[in-house]
Amino acid sequence: TERQRFVYQENRLRLMIERGCKCEVCGKPLHLSNLQIAHRIPKAKSYLKQYGKEVIHHPMNLATVCSLRCNSAVLLSPATHPIEAAELITKIQMSLERKSK
Repeated sequence: TERQRFVYQENRLRLMIERGCKCEVCGKPLHLSNLQIAHRIPKAKSYLKQYGKEVIHHPMNLATVCSLRCNSAVLLSPATHPIEAAELITKIQMSLERKSK
């Protein structure tokens, strides 16, 4: 819907500003035309099912990047980076637990 698109764009813009309007990998300036929101742990169906939307779409799992190359650089797939992915998932889950209390 129109409202969902607005909220999505608002969240992208907020995240870009919070992260300093620079690519988190190469440091290039970001603007709406080159902004990509990368999921460190991919938003694949299997990971969504295993960890839940709250974890996969959590700000700690998102990176602001400028290109597909930089997007690939932040990838922490549990299949290829099991230790780093597990650490990130634990941090996110602990954050969600603190928030719910």
